Amino acid sequence: MAVDSDLIVCDNEDKNQPLQGLPFFCLQNANTLYSPELLGYTDFLQKVVFRIARKPKNLIAHIQRIYLCFQKDLNEQLFAAIIDFLVILNKRGQAISWRILVGTKSRLSPAQFTLIKDYLKDEFADPLLLKGNQYSICSRGIIGVSELVCYIDTQGQPDHDPLDIARDHIEYSQLEEAKQVLEKAVLKQPVRIELQHELLALYRSTRDPEGFNNMLSELKRLELDIIDEWNQLNNFFEGQNGNG
Repeated sequence: MAVDSDLIVCDNEDKNQPLQGLPFFCLQNANTLYSPELLGYTDFLQKVVFRIARKPKNLIAHIQRIYLCFQKDLNEQLFAAIIDFLVILNKRGQAISWRILVGTKSRLSPAQFTLIKDYLKDEFADPLLLKGNQYSICSRGIIGVSELVCYIDTQGQPDHDPLDIARDHIEYSQLEEAKQVLEKAVLKQPVRIELQHELLALYRSTRDPEGFNNMLSELKRLELDIIDEWNQLNNFFEGQNGNG
């Protein structure tokens, strides 16, 4: 695949507006967003994902992620990147949203394309209800807990939030250190759902089934409440093992 091919191509699109008549959205002349050399770094996409996790409103990072997934022909990751981008835009930026959808159509499945298209056409659609996948960062979906509101006792908590510490490690690609901080924090504060989400994102992005299984076994041994995403990621790792 040529690394300098356009991100957006418009051919044989539906005649129904607003897909028709959109101008091109091309990254080739935007050095901040596009560089062919980026495709040569195997871990660059992972770093972009963690940058977004730390600063979700960094729109340049979202565009970089979409571009990289498109060029590397990563279907599921591309779909997740677009969903996360739309969640952060929160119904703003309709023009660029449609351009992204049109330009990436060749890499999306018909079901994925239709889901995004229907969302963009519905002015009352809630972006937080967009259905992502295992690579999604910003889409909420449904959290598998029955307790919607919980009280957290802040007395005796450390001065430094373990979530902030972990994200600082992530910012400097110190991923193992971030895992250790989050694992300890989850065991101490299992009611903090965001800690579990951050740790699961690390396991998934670093493809660490061993660390995941050890932590899941410990949580079950201590009979601590876990969110549904633990089971989802467990199924994901099991599926990878089944595929060799």
